[in-house]
Amino acid sequence: MSYKWRALIAVCFGSYMATMDVSIVNVALPTLSKEFDRSPDVVVWATLVSNLVVTGLTLTAGRLGDLFGRKRVYILGWVIFTTGMGVAGFAQTIAQLIGFRFFQAIGVSLALGNGNAIVADAFPEHERGMALGTTGSVVGAGLMTGPILGGFLLSGFGWESIFWMRVPVGLLAMAMAFILIHPSQALPGGQRKVDVPGAAALFATLSTLVLAVNRGQKWGWGSPTILGLFAIAAVSLAAFLWVESRSASPVLSLPLFKKRAFTIPVLSLVLNFSGQAAVTFLMPFYLINARGYGSGHAGLIIATVPAMMLLLSPFSGRIADRSGFRHQPTLGLAIVCVGLLSLATLSSDTPTYLVVPRLALVGIGAAIFQSPNSATIMGAVPRTMLGTAAAAVATSRNIGNAAGLALASTILVAVAESSAGFSAVRADRLPPGALLDGVQVAFLAAAAFSSLAIVASLFRGRRE
Repeated sequence: MSYKWRALIAVCFGSYMATMDVSIVNVALPTLSKEFDRSPDVVVWATLVSNLVVTGLTLTAGRLGDLFGRKRVYILGWVIFTTGMGVAGFAQTIAQLIGFRFFQAIGVSLALGNGNAIVADAFPEHERGMALGTTGSVVGAGLMTGPILGGFLLSGFGWESIFWMRVPVGLLAMAMAFILIHPSQALPGGQRKVDVPGAAALFATLSTLVLAVNRGQKWGWGSPTILGLFAIAAVSLAAFLWVESRSASPVLSLPLFKKRAFTIPVLSLVLNFSGQAAVTFLMPFYLINARGYGSGHAGLIIATVPAMMLLLSPFSGRIADRSGFRHQPTLGLAIVCVGLLSLATLSSDTPTYLVVPRLALVGIGAAIFQSPNSATIMGAVPRTMLGTAAAAVATSRNIGNAAGLALASTILVAVAESSAGFSAVRADRLPPGALLDGVQVAFLAAAAFSSLAIVASLFRGRRE
């Protein structure tokens, strides 16, 4: 087996584990709330802190891989991630668990910031779309199987098992990376300058921004806390731009944004996920609360989206590599938009066999879009900056998801409460008809964001 396939296997195994970590802990939140006797608003930090750290650190992690060698930083990420999983199961309080999750997320950042860069470096440019499409399909598999595995472990072995049972798998991921991945060339010692002020400013910018949009609906968009977080994000962004424009070794090279082949795909990615994130948030409200489906039945239906990504992403990348069709990502975005618009037409009696095709459209469009879009981003930078480009993809996805969830939750609650004629402490306590009204309007807004992604994508540059 040639090196490129060995590297792809190792990174795909790691990507699957990292992606599954998010969904498997989400499933455990109700159990954790009961076990630690804390409210859901407190327990949710077990996942929220991970999102904040991964979003804030991934770009820095990618840059560290470019400076010190991607294999070295990638394996370090798995050491931290696996250690964090091992100690998380010993948590005696929710505060301890949140702290362990913070530590664990540092490892996830280091791994995610370098995984796709390792793959892109191993494959020639004309096969890069297929390779990145394969890693994208593994992400879909992780999203799909996380809730299933989590439910099984929680029902049979307790909440600690969702961490302890994955430690051997983490050790295997480490071993595979050590054996199968070749070291990348690090920069000479004199050029390995870590831009600590820039990294700190970037982390402050992204983490406070994601926290504000994630908690805005809960804490109130006009509350002093949310406004303060937005203010900190704005000041931190200004400081980051000032530092990066003067740094000899910046975390994120600002001249990259002068390249249309880099900037437009990144913007398209953020806008796409701002719309696509509505599916995972809104569909449970529609299926469980508005239609009365069981959680297991609803989960199988929602899994249509990652299932389509799992099946089609490698083929999408291969087609992009062979055809060189410049606007394949734009076509994928258009299909996602059509799928979101069709979901806005769901009614109280839409049969399942008509719900699944709507979700399939979103998954098919996402598969067609993501592989060539990521390949374009990776092709817009020199090989010495592949870590930065891979991290930009992951960070853009996280920012888009956070913005999309905030948009969907705000519109759902506002429209549903207006339709019901009263305010509820929790959205799932609103009448089914009011929830359905909120779901429909929120999907329309998601489709609007997806249409903005289409417009942006039309101006993309060619893969370099």
